[in-house]
Amino acid sequence: MADLSWQNTEDSLVLEKPRRNRLMFAIGGILLLSAVVFLVINAMSGNTQLYKTVDEFYADQDRLVGRDLRVAGWVLGDTIQYTQIDAQNSILEFDIVDDMHNPGQRLHVVAYNEPKPDLLQNEAQALVEGQGDANGVFKANPGGLMLKCPTRYQEMDPAGHPDSVPTS
Repeated sequence: MADLSWQNTEDSLVLEKPRRNRLMFAIGGILLLSAVVFLVINAMSGNTQLYKTVDEFYADQDRLVGRDLRVAGWVLGDTIQYTQIDAQNSILEFDIVDDMHNPGQRLHVVAYNEPKPDLLQNEAQALVEGQGDANGVFKANPGGLMLKCPTRYQEMDPAGHPDSVPTS
């Protein structure tokens, strides 16, 4: 084989690839990756809403005070109080527990300027969005009270079905 070498002389033109394109591509990729990481961290840090039961709230109360939460429990019917202050202001208060048959810790829920729901009764399941304080009072967000009535949907007797569908 013959040894070949390239020599650059002043008379010949040598074209070099521009390195500016690679640098711009690298900078653009870093900026795009940084934006995605920022958006993921921002979405996960402060905008998340924790779902807790009453006992879980009290177990971690120091850390959860002031955070936006959803707390689920059963309504104690004898604690429901609705006070109409004037035409536009009202206070709705009630307690929720984790177990109706063995009520341990109660969480006192306060909702301001909310109408009293028809489904708010003893043993209704409640899901309340809001913030708790150090005294065990949970202040509901506007529109943050959701209820499910246990007697609302009852199983139909198959004998009373209009089509007399047999059950197996």
